[in-house]
Amino acid sequence: MENNQLNSPEVFSHKGQSKGNQIKSKPKQLGIAIDNAMNQQTAITNPFPIDVFPLRFRDLATDLNNSLKFPIDYVGTAILTAVATAVGTTAKVRVKNNWFEYASIYSCVIGNAGANKTHPVNLMFKPIRELDKQRHDDFVEKFNEYIAYGNLSKAEKTEKTETPKPEPILSKSLLTNFTPEVLNKRLAENIRGCTVISDEMPTFFESMNQYSKGDQIGVYLSFWSNQPTTIDRIGNPIPLFITNPYLSIIGGLQPRMLSSSFPIQKLNNGFFQRFLFAFPESNLKQPINDTENDEAIYNKYKYFIQNYINTSTVIEVDGKIESKVLNWTPEAKVFFYKWQSENCEIVNENPDSIKSEIASKYDNHFIRLSLLLQLMFDPKSDNIEITAVKGAKALCEYYMNCAFKVLAVIQNPIEYLQTLTQNKKDFYKTVPETFTTAEAVTIGLRFEFLERRVKEFLNDTVLFKKVKHGTYKKII
Repeated sequence: MENNQLNSPEVFSHKGQSKGNQIKSKPKQLGIAIDNAMNQQTAITNPFPIDVFPLRFRDLATDLNNSLKFPIDYVGTAILTAVATAVGTTAKVRVKNNWFEYASIYSCVIGNAGANKTHPVNLMFKPIRELDKQRHDDFVEKFNEYIAYGNLSKAEKTEKTETPKPEPILSKSLLTNFTPEVLNKRLAENIRGCTVISDEMPTFFESMNQYSKGDQIGVYLSFWSNQPTTIDRIGNPIPLFITNPYLSIIGGLQPRMLSSSFPIQKLNNGFFQRFLFAFPESNLKQPINDTENDEAIYNKYKYFIQNYINTSTVIEVDGKIESKVLNWTPEAKVFFYKWQSENCEIVNENPDSIKSEIASKYDNHFIRLSLLLQLMFDPKSDNIEITAVKGAKALCEYYMNCAFKVLAVIQNPIEYLQTLTQNKKDFYKTVPETFTTAEAVTIGLRFEFLERRVKEFLNDTVLFKKVKHGTYKKII
């Protein structure tokens, strides 16, 4: 295994720190009283624990942050989701008898417009897109040959000496624009699994039920759990059977869209609880500098992703996917059990609440993150080792804090206001309770708030209510 600072005993001790990333001794501090602290002037410190990544990934995140100003939170989350895509159904963790976990994750990067949400995701998934393009071109060639053969006359087919080729199948890893039927088809045809990439998550959420009167959210809940799924359609006598649906999701979301993207029904059905949110304390647009990113560092990452995909295979035997099974080392198992026991305290301290449901899902998140970290350290691993579970603990702390922060924003507009840029907060405090668009534009100039941005801000339904044309009212 690659040398890493996690081998140092003080890094994850309850009193120690890892370059500013303090690991708290009591699990109930994971939330750090998000509800109250978000009202304070000083933001909660919740840095992404990039130190738990192997060196090649850690160097990449740091290099992209220095050169392209990509927030480490976004790069780290995109790396995890891209690795989850590469791994697919090739590997799973045996937790206990009849309890296995794959590494699929639903993730969302949150930040204001211009905060560099999309670019890190696209760059981290570029190696997979390149492989998708190769498979696409190969499919087109084979499909054209298949169609050409089908267009031959019976006599011409008889003259052919080679065996007729079956209709080719497109194995595609990444999906951006699709219908539910296409998603099901891709998951059935690519037993390794797929990942949905959405630049704007609200658009993805809105499209879930665009093509169906039924609730598609239930389908995504099932996919997250990798549960066998059958799709029955009128006109197709043979149901589509997906043995192990493996789906990951990643996309971007602006803070002002949180409440509309996760309304109460999505909180109650468990959809929200399945997401890992990257929500940095500062998500302002950064100025360009003259530092170039190091291509050699990126190429090491690209090699890892493409080499893993090209050298690891998935086979299906008697309708079952034969995945590599990783077990816990004794030390890692003890660590996981202790962490899970502490996580139970968080769940039990927040009975009948969304926080309890969020924390409960982190049993699964912890296992999946452990698997991803282990394979990032050593793709040929047979066991989940102590370094991976310690890293998973730090990642769970970060993502749970972010989830609680998102929940605070959704449930309380006052909390949401604290996440905005200073000029927006000053603008909101200054405008009267009821005002016109013209008044808002004039006040916006005092805070270097351009007219176009002011008008966009007025569409924020969390903070403003449109009374009539050209007239608005503050909600808080």
